[in-house]
Amino acid sequence: MPTTPDAPGSDLDARGEWTCPGISPHPVRVAPGRRALGWEALAPGPYRVLEHTCACRAVYFELIACGGTYMIHRVIQGRPTEHAFAGRWTHREAREIWLRLLTGQAR
Repeated sequence: MPTTPDAPGSDLDARGEWTCPGISPHPVRVAPGRRALGWEALAPGPYRVLEHTCACRAVYFELIACGGTYMIHRVIQGRPTEHAFAGRWTHREAREIWLRLLTGQAR
């Protein structure tokens, strides 16, 4: 199968679409009445990725720790790649928002 070094998973299926490695969660569709997160383009500085959703989709998310606070990093894969950051929460708040994001209750 053809590969591209800058693509997630780097493997194409028979239809020419990227295959999913199936190791990270996929957020479900956004629910009506969801909580809207306030996204900003500025990176918070150095951060550590704690959890992430699967990068097989055009948009994936990372739960990150940055200087004692927690945020969600949204990545829109394209040319150019777009990055946005939401939050500055405590660990408990961030875990709740992360669960809401995975279940479609926040975006």
